[in-house]
Amino acid sequence: MHDGVVRHVSRVINAASPGATLSLTLYFFNRQEIVGALQTAAARGVRIQIVVDGDMVGNSWHQALKAIPSVKIVECDPRSSGDSPVRGCMSNRINSAPLDKRPINHNKFMTVSSVELTGGATAKNVLYVSSANLDYYGAYESALTISHAGLYRDYLRYFNDLMRHGESGRVNNNYGRTFTAGAHRVYTFPRREATGGPRSASNDPISTLLRNTTCGSSGETRIELANFRIQRRAVVRELIAARERGCRVRVVTGENGFAALKDLARAVPVRHCGHTAAGGVTMHEKFMIVRRGSQSTLYAGSQNLTYRGLRQNDEAILALRNHVVADPYQGRFNWLYRECKPIEFPASTTNLDEDTD
Repeated sequence: MHDGVVRHVSRVINAASPGATLSLTLYFFNRQEIVGALQTAAARGVRIQIVVDGDMVGNSWHQALKAIPSVKIVECDPRSSGDSPVRGCMSNRINSAPLDKRPINHNKFMTVSSVELTGGATAKNVLYVSSANLDYYGAYESALTISHAGLYRDYLRYFNDLMRHGESGRVNNNYGRTFTAGAHRVYTFPRREATGGPRSASNDPISTLLRNTTCGSSGETRIELANFRIQRRAVVRELIAARERGCRVRVVTGENGFAALKDLARAVPVRHCGHTAAGGVTMHEKFMIVRRGSQSTLYAGSQNLTYRGLRQNDEAILALRNHVVADPYQGRFNWLYRECKPIEFPASTTNLDEDTD
């Protein structure tokens, strides 16, 4: 759950080695224990740099972070005029629906160059990736933490680009890159469509990889998706097409208000964990596992499967090929699929204001 993720981040910060570099992205944030851990880390010589979304600028938590000696804070939109933010770090693209809200820095990752482990060993090139903001949102969430030199380098390169754009005010509405680290990948956003409109499949890596997934006649390939908000029709079409090609497809989501999701639920099993009049816990996960025999790829990160997540926001998706962390994520998906209920839809299914968390 959410508090467990926050405790884990606190432990990682508290274990950062003196002289290490810690780079953190924040969207929603209001946890005093994280402020305290950062204060202690800075006091022992950890070099800390933080990128925050413009919506945080000026609030008490932003001020608490800025008050930590030696910490570098970069605001994606500094809002020097006092007005509401109008951009993320990279993008200022605002159009008609579905891109009629401002871009945001929606990232939820951290890199630490050196971490002291229990027992005295040291881990280098540590990467933390999560679906969770560091706030009090009570939801089903998860995080992974690994040590990998190539992925650390790629995420730090992306982080530095976020800082440069935030500091300079430069705009890149088509920043998206695909970084390669051995068998693994990092997909960054926003990605502007090359053809068609923002709802098209153009330059959408998730719909592309689903389209290229090899299926079989007896479900040898499994696609298991847990994503808070599923809006993109191109992704839905490819999930349905994969099912028709013989892939086993199962889906869990946290929102039930998107028209494309209704089409998906007619074709594949979809479960829903969300707030209802009777209560309930929202599923805020953002991961997918594609598995064929002993081969697997885990996709995890910050991105909801929405048009804003693809075309406007600062986001990153990590793709781990045949990595041991896929097994606990498989267990996580199986638990969510049992815990959540078959999806039901409201009387009026419309596109919600996606990507607020």
